[in-house]
Amino acid sequence: METSRREFIKKSFYGLLALIGLGFLIPGVKVLTPAEDRRKELVYFPLIAEDDIPRVGVKKAELLFTVSGKERKSRVFIVSNAGGIAVFSATCSHLGCLVNYHKDKGEFICPCHGGRYDLTGKNIAGPPPAPLTKLPARSQDGVIVVGVKV
Repeated sequence: METSRREFIKKSFYGLLALIGLGFLIPGVKVLTPAEDRRKELVYFPLIAEDDIPRVGVKKAELLFTVSGKERKSRVFIVSNAGGIAVFSATCSHLGCLVNYHKDKGEFICPCHGGRYDLTGKNIAGPPPAPLTKLPARSQDGVIVVGVKV
């Protein structure tokens, strides 16, 4: 059975389109699979003694934790008020710069692009698309422990 030149070119063209389609399908499947972050478990690490936290105000602290045998360090802010405490990551949601707390303004301000956050972590000005990340925290044996997904 002989194939004409026209049939050969037609089948080759359809085969090429099928390969291109597979090239788009494989990354699409990867996007739709669950993110690795969702499979990580929440582990609590000690942050600071309860006695070292002011009754009202903001305190900067360094969170030390271990992931896959490697020691990591992350800057966090502890916001304390009558309602309790909240722990926020100091990483700006815009480009990942470290924000600073300005006591006179009562705000967290990003030095890179001027993003501003209030004491609840909500973005109030500038380019940040999302609030500061609030980390799960609780008191355990007189120490504040913070949850990190590892």
